[in-house]
Amino acid sequence: MIDTQNSRPTHEIGLEKVGVEGLKKFVTIERPAHKYQVLVTIDSYIKLPHDQKGAHMSRFVESVNGTPDKTASLEELAKIIAVDASERHGFGCETKVTGELPFRRLKPNGHEENGTIKAFAKYSTETRRSLVGFSLTGTLACPCSKEMTNGLTHNQRGELSVEVDVTGNDVELHDVVTGCNDCFSSPTFSLLKRPEEKGIVERMHLNPKFVEDVTRECVSSLKRKYPDKFCKVRCVSFESIHDHNVTAEWAGVL
Repeated sequence: MIDTQNSRPTHEIGLEKVGVEGLKKFVTIERPAHKYQVLVTIDSYIKLPHDQKGAHMSRFVESVNGTPDKTASLEELAKIIAVDASERHGFGCETKVTGELPFRRLKPNGHEENGTIKAFAKYSTETRRSLVGFSLTGTLACPCSKEMTNGLTHNQRGELSVEVDVTGNDVELHDVVTGCNDCFSSPTFSLLKRPEEKGIVERMHLNPKFVEDVTRECVSSLKRKYPDKFCKVRCVSFESIHDHNVTAEWAGVL
């Protein structure tokens, strides 16, 4: 049978990324203090040389199907899949694994509540770099409005996204999330009774922040945990009195 993928293309141009997106897999993540099942989404790519017409897409699926159903972390899973796919294709591979992970947060009344974070991990066989990231929501109160209105201000929900190079580190993602969650004017919660809601609103007004403040505070917190590591931090505020959003971003070595 003719292997069309291995033939030469009409236009001999190398491609940075060729692969599959949206593969699904149930995995059990086993950490020292946490164990949970997660439905992950997997995107996997190779760097296709100029003289090969196409990638063998079934090999990506075989790499995902052949990985264990248990893993210590998303970053471990991303590395296993990337290394296997690279060996099957004979080219460098980059893999991203995304999933929603549970985490425990402390409510104003002192009780714990279950929350979720959108988390991901990336691994490249060419750079041998491992990155983890996540996004979570919180609230922001505008310092400018508070200054102009003798204490009143507009509030909105924001999203904080973090990406950290954790190559060579054993990372407890929940610890990173907890530190970053405290960078908002206030965290968000699912269930709030009236006394708790009152406390959250008061906390927000006593702790007003721009997206710039949230981003800088998050970077400062990460510097203490991961010095000399590459990191990217981005905060978006979904404005309540404007018909646009505002954002701030930092990227560099901590």
